[in-house]
Amino acid sequence: MKKLSTSLSLLFGLIMLFSASGCGPDKNSPEAILKKVDATQAMALANEWKWSKEEIKSYVTTREVVFELSEKKVKKIPLPEEKMLVAVAPFINQTHR
Repeated sequence: MKKLSTSLSLLFGLIMLFSASGCGPDKNSPEAILKKVDATQAMALANEWKWSKEEIKSYVTTREVVFELSEKKVKKIPLPEEKMLVAVAPFINQTHR
């Protein structure tokens, strides 16, 4: 009975070890990437992700770059106080996509 208990404990431990190693945050996820960027990099990502990650919405306010990652997850990157951002949206046939 003791061998069975020891074997089951070992098996349970291995299962927990392998499942925990796969449950960590993805270093390439948008959330992980946005933790490491400044406002200029955030603007570049917003422009890039507009086409490659259409499920992520982004916009700029007077104070921050805002990423809506899902219905409940929003990440805000503050803009530097000493700089101003001017956005120009030229249009011929329509104003926005």
